[in-house]
Amino acid sequence: MAAVSIGVPVFNGAATLRAALECLRVQTFTDIEIIVSDNGSTDGSREIAAEFADRDSRFRLVHQPENIGARNNFRALIDLASSDLFMWRADDDLSSEDYVEVLKRLLDGHPNAYLAAPKSLLVAPDGTVQKILAVEESRARWRPMHIGKTLLGASPNWIYGLWKREALRVAMDDTGAIYPYLWAWDPLTVLPAVLDEAVVAGNGAVLFKLASPTPRYSSRVPAREMITMRRVFRRACLSEFGKRRWGWSERPVLFVYVLRFANLRVYRFFKMLRRYIREKLGIIQA
Repeated sequence: MAAVSIGVPVFNGAATLRAALECLRVQTFTDIEIIVSDNGSTDGSREIAAEFADRDSRFRLVHQPENIGARNNFRALIDLASSDLFMWRADDDLSSEDYVEVLKRLLDGHPNAYLAAPKSLLVAPDGTVQKILAVEESRARWRPMHIGKTLLGASPNWIYGLWKREALRVAMDDTGAIYPYLWAWDPLTVLPAVLDEAVVAGNGAVLFKLASPTPRYSSRVPAREMITMRRVFRRACLSEFGKRRWGWSERPVLFVYVLRFANLRVYRFFKMLRRYIREKLGIIQA
């Protein structure tokens, strides 16, 4: 059994998949397995993954018989993995060559943590760095302030950090039972780790996120659905908050932070309002 399992969900990612898999192949930490779950691609992604599996025994290709949806494909990889340590890698992401090594060292050095989170860079197709999401350590000493500031500073890209697999399974299933949508499932899955003070983050491991000009999933969501998603997202956040025991002085402070997180990480109010008004005016269709 490998020390670290890496799951790569792919759907029509042939344009970037080869580079993403090559980045994993040359990682300085070599005791890994890479599982590619092809979600019914029609563009040659499956063939690219098969090439890597033929050349390197650490790669394994799983072909979903039909498209099961992006979120379900991510979830399936947790069960396909064999290691107690797990990470996802998107089919269009790259990273530093010591990415796995640095994150594993972080996690090994903090036994109470179950997520080691990276620094991430948003990169344009021409290679220009558009945004740097560095890890900033909260210096607040009071526990609710420390958790709250970490929560608001947490990047959705932390989902691509290194997890203890069972903790990730629980986090994804518990939050997904309330919030089944694709949009914003990633920060919601990270939420339990932050509330548990189980995140160790550092800037040594760098994830490169490609800003794709041609998204493979529709981003047009009617205002009515946005409203529903905001409501359900907030319900899921408050459910996770309610599962944990807080001191009488901690609860009201953290409650406010969790509500702020919920308002920031799903569709924002004014974006939803603009979509609603444009639909009512007939500028766009619902």
